[in-house]
Amino acid sequence: MVSGDIVDDKKLKKEKKSKDKAEKADKKEKKDKKRSESDGIRKETKDKKKDKAKQDKLARALDAHLQADAAASSDVKEDVDEDIHDVDPEDVIKTVEELVPFALPLADDKTHKKIYKLIKKGAKLKAICRGVKECEKAIKKCPLRQSQPANSPAPGLVIIAGDISPMDVIMHFPILCEEYGVPYLYIKSRADLGVAASTKRATSVVFLKSEGKKPAAGKDDGEDKKVSPEEYLEAWNEMAKIAQKQWTVQVEPWVKGVHPKQIAAQVQQ
Repeated sequence: MVSGDIVDDKKLKKEKKSKDKAEKADKKEKKDKKRSESDGIRKETKDKKKDKAKQDKLARALDAHLQADAAASSDVKEDVDEDIHDVDPEDVIKTVEELVPFALPLADDKTHKKIYKLIKKGAKLKAICRGVKECEKAIKKCPLRQSQPANSPAPGLVIIAGDISPMDVIMHFPILCEEYGVPYLYIKSRADLGVAASTKRATSVVFLKSEGKKPAAGKDDGEDKKVSPEEYLEAWNEMAKIAQKQWTVQVEPWVKGVHPKQIAAQVQQ
C-alpha cells in the first residue's frame, strides 16, 4: 500500500508539473501574442502619422504651386491690361468709305473748307488737341453744361471724322460733348482731318480751343505772319455758331422724335 501511494504521488506531481509547464507555455504564448498585437497597433499608428505628415507636405507643396500659378497669371493679366490701356485708339481705327450712321450734325462742302482752314490756323497757334485720348481729356477739363452760365461762350469745339471703323471708338463723343456743352461737327474724311491738323497720320477727332498762343517773335515764315489770335478767334466763333445751328437742324428733331424719317417709320407701323 505504501509503495502504491508513493507511485500515485509521483504521478500526481508529474502531472501537476506537466500541467504547470503547459500553463506557463500558454501564458507565454498569450503574452507574446498580446505583445505582437500591441506592437502591430503601434506600428500602424506610426505609419498613419507618417502618411498624414506626407499628405500634409504634399498639400502644402500643391497649395504653394497653385498660388505661384495664380500670381503668375495675375501678373500676365495685369501686363495685358496695361498693354490694352497703352494702345492708342488711333492705331486700331481704319478708314472706311461709308460714314458712321450717327454722323450728325454733318458739315456741308462749304463748311468743310472753312473747318480745314480753321484747324490749320489752330495748329499754328497750338490751339488744338489731336486724337481720341487727348480730346477726351480736353473735353473733360471743361465745366459741365449745367454749371455754365446762360449765354456763356462755348468752352471748345470738336471736329469728328465720320469715315471710321470700328465706330465704337468715337461713338461716345456726341454724348460727351453735349454733357460738357461743347459744340461738335462731323466731317467726311479722317485723312483730310489729319492733314489739316499737321499730323503725320490720319486723325479721328480734333478739339479746338478758342484761344491760341501767339507765334514766337522773329519767325520769317510768311504763313505764321498771316495767322493772328484775333483772326483765329473770329473764325472759331463763326464755326462754333455753325455747329450749334446744325445741331438744332440735324440732331434736335431726332432727340424730340419729330424727324421726318421717324414720323414715316411710325406711319408704316
